[in-house]
Amino acid sequence: MRPFTAIPRPGDRVADDVQLLALATFLADAAPRGRSLRLTWLDADERLLARLVPVDDLPALPGPPVAGLGTLLASAIRQSAPGGSVVAVLQRPGDDAIGATDRAWNAAIRDQAREHGVRVRGVFVAAGGSVRPVTLDDALGG
Repeated sequence: MRPFTAIPRPGDRVADDVQLLALATFLADAAPRGRSLRLTWLDADERLLARLVPVDDLPALPGPPVAGLGTLLASAIRQSAPGGSVVAVLQRPGDDAIGATDRAWNAAIRDQAREHGVRVRGVFVAAGGSVRPVTLDDALGG
């Protein structure tokens, strides 16, 4: 499958990792240049929902208020996309190397999603002029 030929739109199918990266790049390009999180959802057929939640002024590390994140992730799935998944893009300053703060946010997003029965389709970091997925090796600090 090829990347999107136009701006990703609600209803577009995100069929593979190439299109998923293109979606994450689009979300990152629309984000402010500070530290933020962009969340969007795909339905059970991997089609993009018309739902984007920006979380700006994100702290460097997730803290106790992150518990509300799971409720947010789950409510979007329950309301609009049973069997769907979430895509998260962490925008931050600095280079594109995955560091401890990225791993902490990846773990917080995935932990909250798991606790609330939400499937994570991808977590991405946008920094240093690039967008990259957080891989299993990145998540483990490898």
